[in-house]
Order: sequence, then C-alpha cells, then structure tokens
Amino acid sequence: MDNFSISFKVITSATPQRIWQYYTDILLRKLWETDLEEFTLFGELKSGSKGIFKIKNSPAMEVELSTVIIEQELTEQFILPDIGTLYFSHQIELVSDQLCAIKSVIALKPNAELTDDACHNFLKDISSDIMDKAFTLKKLIEG
Repeated sequence: MDNFSISFKVITSATPQRIWQYYTDILLRKLWETDLEEFTLFGELKSGSKGIFKIKNSPAMEVELSTVIIEQELTEQFILPDIGTLYFSHQIELVSDQLCAIKSVIALKPNAELTDDACHNFLKDISSDIMDKAFTLKKLIEG
C-alpha cells in the first residue's frame, strides 16, 4: 500500500537557527506543541537516536529520529503495531535571503491490512491541529 501524507507550510522572517531551537529545545517546543508532555532522547540529537514521546491523553511511545539535518529537518518515526509507521517531519526551507518556510509533514506507511478509509480517518484525526501549531510557532519565532 502507498504512503499517505499531509503537509502544511508557512513563510516566516525568522532565521533557520531561531526556528531550529523551537524544534529541539523541549521547553520551547511545548510553547507551540501544547499537547506535548514528554520528549526525551537517549543519546545525541542525530538520525537513529531513540527516545520517549508522550502527548496528552495518549500513552508514552518509543520514538526514533529517522532524519536529523541540523537547521533543516527533524523527522520523528513511530511504529504503531495496529496501524503502521508514522512520521512527523519538521522542516525548514530557505525561500530567499530573508525568508524561510516552516513545513510540517505527517506521513503514514500503513500496515497492509489497513484500509484506505482507516488511513484517512487516522490521518484526519492526528493532523487536525497542524495549521494551528504552525501559526503558533510562526508567532513565537517572529516575536
């Protein structure tokens, strides 16, 4: 079965360095990802590192950093046994000398038995606040 994904991008005047700290510093991240309760890494901030990730009203989950490119991309990977592999990607794209885009991508590589309707409903549920979080982050990094 193919991957499913949803993304959202917003332009900002903030620098990649300023944006990056809001992706990687847990205290700053909680300011825009308000449902985040815990994000602990066991080791360095690099691709392949693992840790624990917990959002409100959900159990703690193991997370793996599938992609870390400093000041460009931080992608978290979650294995969900009954669903598939879920990716949350936080990206910084240079638009011009003075502008960047912050891009959020949520992707699902579903288990073979998961129907398209189940994938749709799952992604719709977990991505419902993607725009709100992006605009909250934009206000913080430009403030």
